[in-house]
Amino acid sequence: MNNYQAKGGIKFTIRQPIESDAEGIIHFAKVLFPSTDQVVTTPEEFTMTVEQEQAWIRSSAQNPDSIILIAEADNVIVGLLSLAAHAKKKFAHTGEFGVSVHPNYQGMGIGRKLVETLLEWAKGNAHIEKVFLNVFHTNQKAIELYRSLGFIEEGRHIKAAKQPSGEYVDVIQMYVETK
Repeated sequence: MNNYQAKGGIKFTIRQPIESDAEGIIHFAKVLFPSTDQVVTTPEEFTMTVEQEQAWIRSSAQNPDSIILIAEADNVIVGLLSLAAHAKKKFAHTGEFGVSVHPNYQGMGIGRKLVETLLEWAKGNAHIEKVFLNVFHTNQKAIELYRSLGFIEEGRHIKAAKQPSGEYVDVIQMYVETK
């Protein structure tokens, strides 16, 4: 567990979750998904149960090439990052991650600290040589953050997502090498 101070003086910790965090993760997701169109999951698609979240936490903890990180402020989950290594041997040196921050805590440096923590973990992991993510081209703040951390655009999927409004969104794949 690492302690940090966000912009605005808010204190938060980053740690790996334990099974008892499952309800807090579900609550975080139920706040996040309706607050933005910059994530893939829609609110009605999120149907995870506490038991399913616990199984996900257990599975990640048992896999040395995957990690879940939560950011917590005042005993509330305010950020989440998860990375899973690719299952196929030829791609097992890569890991895909996603990161999100509670809408009331965005722009404070919590997402940056989550990604920095991930990159430090990946540098110490014997197998992960490259981490990547997908981001909507409309999420300019996130793209700027990733670029500032050394991520490079390596591909674009044109009209990969269709927003409820009917707007098509390109998905940009970005990566950074960790070895």
